[in-house]
Amino acid sequence: MLTNVLNPKVALFFLAFMPQFIDADGQQTFFAFIALGLCFIVTGTTCCLIVVRCASVVSARMRRNARVSDVLNRAAGAVFIGLGLRLATTK
Repeated sequence: MLTNVLNPKVALFFLAFMPQFIDADGQQTFFAFIALGLCFIVTGTTCCLIVVRCASVVSARMRRNARVSDVLNRAAGAVFIGLGLRLATTK
């Protein structure tokens, strides 16, 4: 989450697009910015937590199966061999 704070693209996004969703003549513009920012944080965090949980479940199942590990090792080896051949044949 800290990377989002330090990333200038996120700040530019909020400065460029968030005002379109807030009434400029409204009484509570500050609170509207806060509410939209909190909505962004909650939905982003929820999405990330769901992805992490799904990845954890899939990872645990893959670790239990030795065949999956063997297939992944062979696939990675094939990719590296292919990249080496590609590198050897380029000018």
